[in-house]
Amino acid sequence: MRRTKRTLAIVAFTLVSCSTPILPASTPTSGPVKLRVYATTATLPLLNDLMARYADLHPTITFEIFSGNFDTTFEHLMANDEPSYLITNHLPDEAVTDAPTLAWPIGQDGIAVIVHPDNPVSELTTDQLRSIYLGHLTNWLDVGGDDDDLTILSREDGSGTRAEFERLVMGERLTTLAAQMAPSSEALVTMVANDPGSIGYVSISYLDDSVKALAVDGILPTPGSVYENHYPLRATLFIIGLVEPEAAERDFISWVQGVEGQQIVGERYAPLLR
Repeated sequence: MRRTKRTLAIVAFTLVSCSTPILPASTPTSGPVKLRVYATTATLPLLNDLMARYADLHPTITFEIFSGNFDTTFEHLMANDEPSYLITNHLPDEAVTDAPTLAWPIGQDGIAVIVHPDNPVSELTTDQLRSIYLGHLTNWLDVGGDDDDLTILSREDGSGTRAEFERLVMGERLTTLAAQMAPSSEALVTMVANDPGSIGYVSISYLDDSVKALAVDGILPTPGSVYENHYPLRATLFIIGLVEPEAAERDFISWVQGVEGQQIVGERYAPLLR
């Protein structure tokens, strides 16, 4: 039997200023409560940061966490009979059967293009990046680098980061079949760090000294350039769910959208507001 198609709705709880006291969104819970919060690999560092701080503030709260690519975590969300929520930088197509009804924005992500630190190339245009991932450019000489073959790295099919990269860069075009697949953001960073001729892309939350982020169209991927809407490869961070949150779930989402939660979001990404 075909299930009823759901309509996606974007919902924002009220954000408060630093001078306004934060009121609980619902009656505080008194007993132990388990929150089921999933995360794509791109947003897992954020969930870990939020979870650690929230557990300090609410010792009766425990978290049940699952992480994987977008398709896998979304399937868990859909299959769970109890309320559960997913942190992601990608939303499913609204035309997909049983797409979630609710999505709360919590921050802004940037998709960083990364290379080996020894690579002399420091920036690419969006057109150059598209040509690389189409397989039309195969040597770093083609974009002002050394005479070295390009190793194109991509996330696997089903990755939310890949879906956002292809939406922002590729349009309706397909990534070249010559691209090597990485099973996670962490794995992709490791692959780039170990291959001087490689190029890949990850959430800005995964940037570290083992790789070099390229400027795209002259703009480096930083929380500031994402917040100011200057960096071209941007994606909104959402918490998505199938039902309106109640009690502990609502408190948690309100806290993430509030002052303290946004400060934590801003440590790795760009917050909604400063």
